[in-house]
Amino acid sequence: MGNPAMVKRKHSEKLRKKYEQRLGPGVYMPKDERLVFNAAAEKAIAAAVAEKKKYDAEKKAAKLKKKAAGPAPAAPEAAKK
Repeated sequence: MGNPAMVKRKHSEKLRKKYEQRLGPGVYMPKDERLVFNAAAEKAIAAAVAEKKKYDAEKKAAKLKKKAAGPAPAAPEAAKK
């Protein structure tokens, strides 16, 4: 059998997730809460994009620096033994 309240909660949770996936996060919230949530989400997304751009630029600079330095000198034969 099962707990009818639990079954109803699971069903409504599934519907909410589908609705949110289709229309975006926070769509099920009241309007004033949704606006605050969306503003915070936009701020977080912008920060993540800026951080990724910074990381990519640093990685590219390091790669160019390594390439400009040339290949690493080969280890002597005595060190290998």
